[in-house]
Amino acid sequence: MSRARTPTALPVYSPMLATAAPLPRDEAHWAAEVKWDGMRVLVYAPGDGSVHVRSRTGGEATERFPELVAVAEALGDRAAVLDGEVVALGLSGAPSFGALQERMSLRRPSQIQAARHQTPVTLMVFDVLNRDGRDLTRLPYTARRAQLQELPLDHEHGPVRTPPAWLGDLRSAVEWTEAYGIEGIVAKRLDSLYEPGRRSRAWIKHKHRQTMDVRLGGWLGEQGSGRLRSVLVGLSERSGLRYLGAVGSGIGVHEGEDLLALLRHLETDTSPFLGTPADLGRPDSTVHWATPALAAEVEYQELTAGGILRQPVWKGLREVTPQG
Repeated sequence: MSRARTPTALPVYSPMLATAAPLPRDEAHWAAEVKWDGMRVLVYAPGDGSVHVRSRTGGEATERFPELVAVAEALGDRAAVLDGEVVALGLSGAPSFGALQERMSLRRPSQIQAARHQTPVTLMVFDVLNRDGRDLTRLPYTARRAQLQELPLDHEHGPVRTPPAWLGDLRSAVEWTEAYGIEGIVAKRLDSLYEPGRRSRAWIKHKHRQTMDVRLGGWLGEQGSGRLRSVLVGLSERSGLRYLGAVGSGIGVHEGEDLLALLRHLETDTSPFLGTPADLGRPDSTVHWATPALAAEVEYQELTAGGILRQPVWKGLREVTPQG
């Protein structure tokens, strides 16, 4: 009969935060890591087989992601506090924030267990704050990174990974993440200490894509099934709602169902957009108009010469404007 392992007492930390700023020019003194567009978490593994997951604000998230018990399984009787992001990877290998939002919204254990197979998540670990009760936050980035790489966390196709960093080569990191459609990078000074709860210029976040607040003026439905294919979005101006295009990427199945229910309550016979959108003539879709009461955030590469969003990705609803 095996003895129960004694847990190591681990202090509670708050995550260090990056500052949005231009990338530094002296890249030899910096490392670059992928900005995954996931949910920031701190993971506590006290070495007794258990694991505790806390959100960026300290909220309990353990029950939402039961697959992260793999951290404790990998570490065995080692204790550690890890910093990372929970991401849901799409078929292309790039993160899908819409899919992750669906996982984050689930509360019932039966739903969460089903989602483990339908929408699995991966923990991308990028820092270690404590090992076996020894605080590591006063060590420089390079030393903490070496400590992290000693931990047996990575298993092929497993739910825990320690992605590599680019040392002294920010340009390659930018090119790689752009090529794979990933949100951006975080540049970290090689000598930076870990400053819990502080937003520091020793960590610089750089996004490749831009975001915009838009209004929903309709949707495209699938011919036959009626399911939501994409939402039609525009920019509110003094003269009216300027059409910006259709956005479907990033909308998860369940979120699409919820959006469709909201939009049907706002359906109208006439287009709310200035002029008639020219790119809606698809034989496999039906066009529906809606009063533009819903606001949302979308991410995009750029605006085309015709004022249409290029490579837009849905990020989520912003607000609901009361009618009446």
